[in-house]
Amino acid sequence: MRVLVDPDLCMGCGVCESIAPDIFELGDELHAIVILDPIPEKFRLVVEEAIAECPEVAITIIED
Repeated sequence: MRVLVDPDLCMGCGVCESIAPDIFELGDELHAIVILDPIPEKFRLVVEEAIAECPEVAITIIED
């Protein structure tokens, strides 16, 4: 599975990073970036939680 963060929607609030720090990072960007690609299936639930909690609806799962 792959995950995309839409940089036009993401405002860099950090919710995804706090939920899934192995997957997302804010770094020097003004938006979150995905730091693990592809993402192992064992992280699906935490990624889905980050998607559900994202206030901008900026995160999308892309199935392989």
